[in-house]
Amino acid sequence: FGSRLTSAQSHSLEQLKVGFLSLGLGLYEVVMASRDGGNEDRLELEHDFLDSAKEFEWGPVREMLKKSPDLINVQPAGRWTALHQAAFEGTPSICKELLEAGADATLLTRSGQTPYDVAKGKAKEMLAKELGIEEARPPPMKKAKKAPTYQMNINGALDKEYHDASLTQIASAPVSALLGIGSKGAASLKKLGVKTIRGLATWKFYRMAKGITGLSSVEVENDRHPSSALNIDEALDKKEEAKSLTVITELPPSALQGLAPWADKEFELLKIKTIGQLGEWKFAKWCEWIVDVDLADFEKAK
Repeated sequence: FGSRLTSAQSHSLEQLKVGFLSLGLGLYEVVMASRDGGNEDRLELEHDFLDSAKEFEWGPVREMLKKSPDLINVQPAGRWTALHQAAFEGTPSICKELLEAGADATLLTRSGQTPYDVAKGKAKEMLAKELGIEEARPPPMKKAKKAPTYQMNINGALDKEYHDASLTQIASAPVSALLGIGSKGAASLKKLGVKTIRGLATWKFYRMAKGITGLSSVEVENDRHPSSALNIDEALDKKEEAKSLTVITELPPSALQGLAPWADKEFELLKIKTIGQLGEWKFAKWCEWIVDVDLADFEKAK
């Protein structure tokens, strides 16, 4: 699943490309698409695994480790490991179980914390004993030049796990990073084809709904010009095309072209019953402010 290839592997792929293209089959593209898809599937699996750990759902964690033991120490986008989450929960039995499964107690969070550093209660006591820690670590040495103290944060929109993340990392994070979405909300969004914060920010159905909702505020009732060609037929089901923007905002999301009727039940789990509510959905707005305004492009790497 790695993204880098050895020189020998690259040479082999180049030979495959030449051979396949000489046959006119285009199979090289098929091979590469399959490989890229594998990377995406693996990344999704890692995030699902860590989301279960974050929710302290240890049953699913055990099942996933049985199938893929190498998930034990994954940290996509610098996330907390499963051991970090167990330590933070304060459950020594789970910490011990993860250590026996190969968890690395020296791995660091984005802010440089080990599982012991974030541990609570008896889990901290157990990790100290297992790791031979007898006393607290000394505080880090003070820098000669004091760095500026930043106040900027968006913690009101993020789960605690992402409070130390950069905007670039947040944009690539799963939607479960949003404060208040929860595992059920993330599951519903996944069924609707949305997996990441960037994906929600650019999701075409949210963008359709946002545009319709915004423009409905400047619509004048019964004032359409007889010769007007204005329409959004490509965004709506056929039976809804002639309706006003104001009326369309009150329709269920499945009135948008491309959404099946079953999608309305998933939207209801997200507390969205109309196109207007989708267009004003705060979680999508948060994602859009992070991604679509491209604030991450103005961020200096630290």
